[in-house]
Amino acid sequence: MNKTVTINISGIIFHIEEEAFEKLSKYLNTIKGYFSNTDGGNEIMGDIEARIAEMLQTKTSAVKQVVLMGDVDSVIETMGRPEEFAGDQQQDNTYQQQQTHTHQANNSAKKRIFRDPDHKAVAGVCSGIAAYFDVDVVWIRLAMFLLIFFAGVSIWVYIILWIVIPEAKTTADKLAMRGEKIDINNISKTVMDEAEQVKKRIEKYGNDFKNRDFSQPRNAIEKIANFIRNFFILLGKLFARLIGLILLIFGVMFMLVLLSTIFGFSIIGANTEFNDWINLFFLERSHYTVGIIGITLFFGVPILMMIYGGVKLLFKIHYTNRWLNLSAGLVWLSGFVIALFIGITTGKDFGNGGKIKEQVQLIQHDTLYLTLNNNKELMNKLNIQDDEYHTNRGRIRINNRRSDYMIGLNGNSKFIAGRSSLNIVPSLTSDFELYIIKEARGEDKRSATERAKKIDYKTIQQGNTISFDDLFTVAENEKFRLQEVHILLKVPRGKVIHLDKNLEHFISDIENVTNTFDGDMINRRWIMNKEGLTCIDCEGITQNEDDLTEPPPAPPVPPINSSVNTKDADIKIDKDGIKIQSKEGNVNINEQGIQINTKENTFNE
Repeated sequence: MNKTVTINISGIIFHIEEEAFEKLSKYLNTIKGYFSNTDGGNEIMGDIEARIAEMLQTKTSAVKQVVLMGDVDSVIETMGRPEEFAGDQQQDNTYQQQQTHTHQANNSAKKRIFRDPDHKAVAGVCSGIAAYFDVDVVWIRLAMFLLIFFAGVSIWVYIILWIVIPEAKTTADKLAMRGEKIDINNISKTVMDEAEQVKKRIEKYGNDFKNRDFSQPRNAIEKIANFIRNFFILLGKLFARLIGLILLIFGVMFMLVLLSTIFGFSIIGANTEFNDWINLFFLERSHYTVGIIGITLFFGVPILMMIYGGVKLLFKIHYTNRWLNLSAGLVWLSGFVIALFIGITTGKDFGNGGKIKEQVQLIQHDTLYLTLNNNKELMNKLNIQDDEYHTNRGRIRINNRRSDYMIGLNGNSKFIAGRSSLNIVPSLTSDFELYIIKEARGEDKRSATERAKKIDYKTIQQGNTISFDDLFTVAENEKFRLQEVHILLKVPRGKVIHLDKNLEHFISDIENVTNTFDGDMINRRWIMNKEGLTCIDCEGITQNEDDLTEPPPAPPVPPINSSVNTKDADIKIDKDGIKIQSKEGNVNINEQGIQINTKENTFNE
């Protein structure tokens, strides 16, 4: 039983007998002392240790995990003994030659293929193959070049070989690539030769650099390189000038737009109506002024810096002032904070919606006539003349919805007026039902609901006629918060409504059986059946969203207690309803509903 120790050689762990370790350690220390004062000594020792570790790995296996004395002797015999390179140079050379013949006879070197990094043109594939087959690298490179003309075969072959063949990184790899013995002498000789070549190249380049006339290129390749470099430098300068010109032009344009916008708002701000909207929109008048300042700084500073950068590029100004950049950044940040604060403060008051629903008690009739109320008093407060009432559709339109607003004057107080809308849907009961839905926005739902309660809207019923106000009003000096009024009329089945022609802009997308446009529904009677609203006296109207032709003119409505004779039918209208008699049957429309009598069947609706 022998004692073992654990050692690390070139990053590899080995278990080795204690006596073998002492011999190997003494051997390595002797070699290190010999190369301690030699140029590249550390690199030589690194390659020697790497080679020894590689050889010791071949001596161990899963069964034999300990390096024995015989393994160390075999490694020393292969690498060479210290006595071979001890003593004077002449004795050393003689002994090396004898020992080299002995080593080559006993242990011939195995040649391996590597990529040669020292003589590479791209990746060292061709030079590595040339070293392996011991031929001139020129022939290998020439063969690769010629194979390019055969569908580019050599390119793919070169890439595959680049991936597959490893690079000769260590001295041992380079010796194996050339088929030379991997021992101490060859490793040290190779390392020192490489160091000498590097030293000569540095001296050569140093002398060339010292004696070179930098104003003149040395060869044609350098002339081409200088031309290309100068071309791209000139191109870069022209491109920088072009960028500077573009920045300057657009910067001036944006600045003019910004200044004209600010100046325009200043002029508009003097306008009474716009000034009223500012007071009604913002929580405080000062918020508008501060917001304009913030927006001006937020957009103005980047525009000024764009102009400044364009001037520097265009006129090749290399002056840089970091305090200017820092100040511009702080001013821009201030504008952003101001604009953000005003936006959030004002937007919070639009954050939540609230609404109330009021029912209007109606006197029930079989037919209701719907029309608009001409509120002269309100028109005077809004300063709207009768001839411009239907052509002037308001001052503001929100989200493409039918919500037009305007400002009225009641004494010295200002108030908001807005357009309302009417929709008609089926009723689940046997009575007409009328609801007024008022909506507004606020900081929370409660404040929004309170604002909705401050909306004033009126309807008037006289007999079977209901008159609607086209406009609603908001309490005086109340803030504008998207107040809206929607009127909902529920029509029971079998009941009739008549839409006056002045309702054209008041009704809002009323659903009906024939998909008739709102503008074509006016000045006609409509009855509610189970399918929906059905026109009574608009025969021939089939207009829908896909029909782009001009709608046919509506037939005249016969007066009450009159008769119309046609070629195929007789139509009689009186207080009892409508009666249509034809050869195929009769149709009666009255308070009991619709009755159709044909030769074969009878239908009641």
